[in-house]
Amino acid sequence: MSDILEAVFKRHGCLNSQPQTGDQSVFCNRSTECSSVVVAGERGISRALLFLAAVTAAADLDLKVLFYTHTAIQKFPVPVNETMTDLKPDSLKKIKFVYRRSLEELLLDVASQHELASGAAASAPSLVLVDGLDSYLHGIGVGGGGGSGGGSGVGSVGSRKDEMSTTAHLAALLMDTSSFLTRIHEEMADSQGMDRGAVIPCRVIVSYHSDVEAMTADPVLGVLDRYFPTRCTLVKDAGPSAGRDEFAHEWQVYLSGTGVRHGAANELEWHLVVHANGAMEFSPITKPIEPRNPDQQMERV
Repeated sequence: MSDILEAVFKRHGCLNSQPQTGDQSVFCNRSTECSSVVVAGERGISRALLFLAAVTAAADLDLKVLFYTHTAIQKFPVPVNETMTDLKPDSLKKIKFVYRRSLEELLLDVASQHELASGAAASAPSLVLVDGLDSYLHGIGVGGGGGSGGGSGVGSVGSRKDEMSTTAHLAALLMDTSSFLTRIHEEMADSQGMDRGAVIPCRVIVSYHSDVEAMTADPVLGVLDRYFPTRCTLVKDAGPSAGRDEFAHEWQVYLSGTGVRHGAANELEWHLVVHANGAMEFSPITKPIEPRNPDQQMERV
């Protein structure tokens, strides 16, 4: 079973050009601990990728999705509308959107998932998404102010030490909740005489909006990297490649961290094009395999 993000890449062009034999997943995906992801990048593209993950999980993988968002959702982002034109309306029923304005509301709601009994497994999500984690951590919801992440809202939360503690608390709660939800699904499998090995671990994917220049020095991302084994970093290209539509926007997609499978060096980078009509298209960037230190994969980002 491929990880959710990998399913998104395949669904929208990535990996289709390469032969697939056996388990070719670039993710260490057989446990919750190896499959949760922080998506770091500019606000619009990060949010669009989370929406694609939600829709792909619901429509293609038949998974229930819990989607936390800081701002009310009026409609899907344009890339989702254009890319998922064949989406069946029933698929959207598998996605539960939860609007939580403050960090306190988010913490309470995530913690409430632990109140689910084994008999409620049918309604338990297999994917938890949090859009705009920076908005919660930087206290934007409390006063209705703004910010773009990258540590810009430290003053609204308190001291830097308090912010690091809050980040660790939220990340730990999300990881603990994903493990709990996985156990709920395993108990349901036991009651139905199914193999626990067929249970898909509950994933957590969060977006953290930050400018690329601020990422390497952002202490919040450092804390998140300790809890989320995989980081997906989105870096915008300066301009369209030769032969591309001048209105298209292009991004480099980097995967790093302990959640990336060893030996997958050829599949750690992708090229993303957001076309003028909003459609998103992924393609792999193939490079010669070279020995690399996982801790140094993202030094240039």
